[in-house]
Amino acid sequence: MKRRFYKHPLALCVALIGASAPADDELAPITISGTAGSFTSLEEMASVTRIDGQAAREAVGEAVGAGGASPSMVVRNTPSVNFQSADPYGLTEVGFHETLKIRGVGQSGPASSRNINDLPVTGNPGGSKGIIDMENVAEVSIYRGAAPVDKALGFSNLPGKINLRVLAPLDELRTDYTLTAGSDAFSRVFVRQDTGKHGIASGFVSGSYSAGDKWKGEGDFERQNITGGLKLDGGQDWKAEVYAGYNEDARHTYRFFDYTTVSNFANFNQDWGTNPAKPDYYDYNRQDFIDRFLFGSVTGRVAQDIKLSFKPYVLKETGEYWFSSMNKADPSKSRVIEWMIDHENVGAVTELDWNISASSQIKAGLWLHDQQPPGPPVTQRKYLATAQGLKFDGWSVLADNERHRIISPYASWFKSFEQVDVEAGLRYVDLRLGALTAYNNTGKVAGISDPDAARAAGGVNAMASAEAKTLDAWLPFLGMNWRLDRQTSLLAHAGRTYGLDVNLFPYYYAQQAAFKAKGVSFQSLWDQLELETADNFDVGLRHVREDWYAGATLFYALHQNKQSTIYDPVVDARYPWNVADASRYGIELEAGMQLTEAWSVSGNYSWNRFRYDQDLALSSKVNLATDGKQVVDTPEHLINLGTRYRMEAWTLGADVRYVGERYGDVLNLEKVDAVTLVDVMLQYRLNRAVNVTLDVRNLFDTEYVGPISAADDAIANFTAAMNGVTGNGSQYQYGAPRSVFVSLAGQF
Repeated sequence: MKRRFYKHPLALCVALIGASAPADDELAPITISGTAGSFTSLEEMASVTRIDGQAAREAVGEAVGAGGASPSMVVRNTPSVNFQSADPYGLTEVGFHETLKIRGVGQSGPASSRNINDLPVTGNPGGSKGIIDMENVAEVSIYRGAAPVDKALGFSNLPGKINLRVLAPLDELRTDYTLTAGSDAFSRVFVRQDTGKHGIASGFVSGSYSAGDKWKGEGDFERQNITGGLKLDGGQDWKAEVYAGYNEDARHTYRFFDYTTVSNFANFNQDWGTNPAKPDYYDYNRQDFIDRFLFGSVTGRVAQDIKLSFKPYVLKETGEYWFSSMNKADPSKSRVIEWMIDHENVGAVTELDWNISASSQIKAGLWLHDQQPPGPPVTQRKYLATAQGLKFDGWSVLADNERHRIISPYASWFKSFEQVDVEAGLRYVDLRLGALTAYNNTGKVAGISDPDAARAAGGVNAMASAEAKTLDAWLPFLGMNWRLDRQTSLLAHAGRTYGLDVNLFPYYYAQQAAFKAKGVSFQSLWDQLELETADNFDVGLRHVREDWYAGATLFYALHQNKQSTIYDPVVDARYPWNVADASRYGIELEAGMQLTEAWSVSGNYSWNRFRYDQDLALSSKVNLATDGKQVVDTPEHLINLGTRYRMEAWTLGADVRYVGERYGDVLNLEKVDAVTLVDVMLQYRLNRAVNVTLDVRNLFDTEYVGPISAADDAIANFTAAMNGVTGNGSQYQYGAPRSVFVSLAGQF
């Protein structure tokens, strides 16, 4: 059976597959607006929320405006999503990773939480996560937990996946624009020109520029983007699309604090220093990246009911992170680190779709992926801050890493019965981690700043090197959707997700003297590295009426080989290891109602109990009492409420987000208080060409703790170990204060 998709997320709720219902008896699509009101369709096979392009633009500021390159801002009000940002645009990173968590699980390793057109174009670390302007997005989907086997591709999909479906070239000649200005000298310009369809071809080109200051301290950000698309329509026989773009992203970062400091809100406006002779100077804390990308698809009919598609992609990224490595125990050892990144993703998905009958489909595919690291980090210079400026002071990390490779075949079967749809699939992942060659970084090498020359002079550090390693996993998926009646469906699905962190190497490299003294090679640890997997189970009920809807989802997941930082008594050192087991279970409730023709409300509530299932070793004599404790940075309660009142040309809206208390440490001693944040907007639509929006975020200027770089995060602990930090190593940032933006947008 061919599946149907609908533009508005709430239209999905009333689009039933009912084979027994005549077409003219189907419910008409309804519209219940509100950024918290996106909803899962009655016909979905997974716990997925889909947000169409218009709703996505509302989520980031009605006319896109601020946050125009942040999908995280779009999905932050969906169930079980905890997204924190130190800036009002949704651009913050924590420990060189995204700050978004789905059901308490964050994306780690050299992978991004988001795909583009179901392709893992972007990666991590680096700046590729924001290469698409939201005006160029037709739909945003967020999968929570397991997804069908042809979805959620990537180096990791442990928490689920966000997918951006690009707005293809339009058949009509059209110009879209957005102009935004706001707090802290923020400005943004976006223009897209569609050529319209000429023969079989249509295309578009877009450009955007945004800039602004940090809301505290010194520093700013600047982003430039050019994207183009071409579509060729061969009718029923074949179709092709190709997209290409160029993105520059440069920004200064916000300072992190330990728990004691961040708990005192008198430090709310504290940031990096202004003295270039000190290692905490603001300009030593920034990131600069250039990304070039290309992706597309070619689909052709090879037989009456069989289609073959080929979807290639490539991303080339260059840039660097700069950050202050502050040694609290001995400030004279504080240094400035430059992490050089030369990153590339190349891959393709080939897929065969066979509609074997009007109600069943078989799908078989092969995903091939080749990725140039990092991670792990392999080239990091360190500098001494002096009155004369930065002085090269050797290498924090000096290594070389072969490319990672993934081969992943998959197959699925879909069958629609009279009232029940069933989908079963299986994907195999063969993941080869490239060989890692470490080089000596002491002696004369400490005076050579060129990485190639330094490697040649230093020679191979055999104890810190490792051969290529292959990991594999089977990822089954089974889903069932039972239509109890035309307004109600029961959803159940089970599937496995996986993830991998590669942060063991920087830990070993930073503490190699201790490892070598005990005769422990990096290879011996590398050989024991395992994939983290999670077995996910969801059961949900959906009910839709003409002017209201409600739904509930129960979820359970069991994590094996969860990475946590452990203590090794043989070496007397701490490093990340896949030894922890954890379980999570909870419920997601959603509801919305069209109270009047003009007024709508919607919202969701999530309860998540995500806990460790055993104690973790802190030392040779002490275990951390983590059994039963909530996993770090995982609020047990999340609430989102949204309302919109539309009258003629005016729209008034408000969104309320409640984030329950969280913990920054595995013992649940460093408690971060719950916070309630309110955003409001007022929009006036003069006509199609002129749309004015006032957007106020954090209306009551609430001071709160936002992102957490938690102590069970390998990067957080590595930074702590490298910097001589005592305690658990967790670091915190404040959330952004009240921000005001005005946007002018339209199309003609």
